[in-house]
Amino acid sequence: MAEMATYIGIEQRTVTANAAIGRGLRGTLNSSGTLDLSAIGVAGDYVALHDIEANKPGAAASIAGGGKVPAVASEATLVGDIAYSAASGQFSKTAAGAVAVGKWVLAASGAGVLGEVELSV
Repeated sequence: MAEMATYIGIEQRTVTANAAIGRGLRGTLNSSGTLDLSAIGVAGDYVALHDIEANKPGAAASIAGGGKVPAVASEATLVGDIAYSAASGQFSKTAAGAVAVGKWVLAASGAGVLGEVELSV
């Protein structure tokens, strides 16, 4: 895998994870104000910039703010593929039941592999 670049153009925030959330996974704020993994049909509110332990604060990028973020793939992707939401906070290239969240700028070789997405929600 190519070396990851510095994440540019992001709006970094401090969030508290409801359950452990890994780097590059999308999260949605729940009614308690903590972050849950986002479902497939939801863009989400934030992307974790590092692993965040349950009930602990951590750094995340605002999805609405755009920029380049780490992204855990649910399948193999190519640079230039449209990035869609996937189950369990992951990112995909498959549109079925999903919402577009950006474009892959660093490919992922398969499920669970970390790539990069330029957000454009």
